Amino acid sequence: MPQSQSKKTGNEIAMKTAIKRRNFIKTGASLAAFGLLGDFANHAMAKSVEGGILKIGTSNELNYNMLCFAMTGGPYDYVYSWPIYESLFKPNANGTIDPWLAESVESDAKALTYTLHIRRGVTFSDGSVLNAAVVKWNLDHYLKVGAKRVALLGSITSVDVVDEYTVRLVLSKWSSFIPAALSRECGYMFSQQHYEKYGDDYCQQNPVGTGPFVLKEWVRDVSKSFVRNEHYWGGKVLLEAVQYTIYNDSLVGQAALMSDEIDVMIGLGLNGVKTLAANGFDAPIEPLQDHASLLVFNSLNTSNDDPMGNLLVRQAISHAINRKSIIEAAFLGYADIASQFGIGSHFVNKDIVGYDYNVAKAKELLAKAGFPQGFSTKIQAAASDTNKIVLQIMQADLAKVGIQAKIELLTGAASNKAETGWGSGMWYHTSSVYVDVAMQMSSMFPKGLSGGVLGLTTMLRPDDVSDALARAVSSTSDAESVKAVGEANKMMIDTYALYVPIAQYSTIYVLSKRVKGSGIGATFFSVASLSTAYLDT
Repeated sequence: MPQSQSKKTGNEIAMKTAIKRRNFIKTGASLAAFGLLGDFANHAMAKSVEGGILKIGTSNELNYNMLCFAMTGGPYDYVYSWPIYESLFKPNANGTIDPWLAESVESDAKALTYTLHIRRGVTFSDGSVLNAAVVKWNLDHYLKVGAKRVALLGSITSVDVVDEYTVRLVLSKWSSFIPAALSRECGYMFSQQHYEKYGDDYCQQNPVGTGPFVLKEWVRDVSKSFVRNEHYWGGKVLLEAVQYTIYNDSLVGQAALMSDEIDVMIGLGLNGVKTLAANGFDAPIEPLQDHASLLVFNSLNTSNDDPMGNLLVRQAISHAINRKSIIEAAFLGYADIASQFGIGSHFVNKDIVGYDYNVAKAKELLAKAGFPQGFSTKIQAAASDTNKIVLQIMQADLAKVGIQAKIELLTGAASNKAETGWGSGMWYHTSSVYVDVAMQMSSMFPKGLSGGVLGLTTMLRPDDVSDALARAVSSTSDAESVKAVGEANKMMIDTYALYVPIAQYSTIYVLSKRVKGSGIGATFFSVASLSTAYLDT
């Protein structure tokens, strides 16, 4: 056991186990309730299967590099971070936040502060210690260079060390989602000692975190290899190594899993998932849906020559899209029709009217907008098997109302660039959605954002939507935040038709039956439990 757990009394290890977004009510809880003793129990049960290499197949490389400050929260940022990074908090299966490297948190909305108590006994893989000073360094550095620093942590004005294991965050205005933000890549802890010794460029390819594995080799667009951290603070790590291999062709990845070349495959097409599940592989569906897809318009229309700048056109297209067909044909039933942006039911606004599938109404609105014969446009999206099918269905639907839409599927840097500003027409966006929808929406839709933001140069950002999202963030009660998020979504859909909500769904992983205790697909896409994973041979 880590030193801190063996020396502390029951009262000293009391912690908050289900930290709500705002109601940080102090509750005592045992390590077993928090899930840590369960991990150690798994170690004890699995001693006979220590060793082995967990081989994971993926379909994509990181967008940028392995330095956590550069990560944007994309799905593969998290997938490749599982072995090495741990955050101050982490999501649980209930859709709330648990402590992790932070043992507990206290919030004071009147004083505009969060006080974090850092877990003792945590070390980085280079042997350096995680304490308040290192947490401060990490957060200060993220506030200077982090990819989501403005959108997620912009309200933090200072990070103060209170004592060796206590940090206080001081805010300029109240932000209810700071703990949720710190359960993302914003809360990953990087070795200050390693960074200061080797510098930014080196650390981009050679990260050092507190996790159970250490990066050994990275061949970009080909593979990554991690070896066991022999001094992991959380106890004995069972696996000898974790290896990732990128399969650009999903059929090759599927074949690799069926032939036992790999143990896990991430990013398969849904037909492949169904085939493998029928052949005895595990295909767990996370209890929390973690993705939403939406069709977004060039509503800003800075050139004044795009029909997407016309509200009636956007409403017509919203009526023209048959979302039920998309769910059945593209997602093979592994998704639900979305009524608004977000996941789960907590933030749902039942007062949103939306747009039913109605070809006649779509034609009527196009005629009122001055396009009785339709027009030509384009739909762009990141290249994937599912996205291709989605866009083909949309293309056929739009043709029924006279709109001729050219499909453009983009990869790599071109896709990343188009996401922030695709020019004319529409962008089909698939977004990972975090447990705190207010946090997610405030990092995507209001005015004043910068960096890698959806539709930064193409999407209209009305003042009233921005105001509602600001209220969602600054509210001190969950009910107030839910109401404000609902208002923002209703305006974006019913009032301005800024996007068409298409689907919400979970990441689906396919695992060999021999993979045990990995936590992959058990909770949420950003977390796994590779320290307790083993191969049942």
